[in-house]
Amino acid sequence: MDVTDHLRLASAEVLLASWPDLHGDWTPVVHPTLYEVIGLHAALSVATDALRLANHLATN
Repeated sequence: MDVTDHLRLASAEVLLASWPDLHGDWTPVVHPTLYEVIGLHAALSVATDALRLANHLATN
C-alpha cells in the first residue's frame, strides 16, 4: 500500500511525506510524522502570534 500525507494550507497543498509500498501495520512508520506535524503546527502558531504582537507594537 502506498501512503502519503498532505497538509492543506489556505494557498496550497503541501506533501509532507510519502511511504511507498508499506505492508502490514504501518502506524509505527506514519505516527512519527504526524507528531512532527503537530509540533510544526504549534511552532507556526507561536511564530504567527509573535509576528502579530511585533506588528502591533511597531504601529503603536
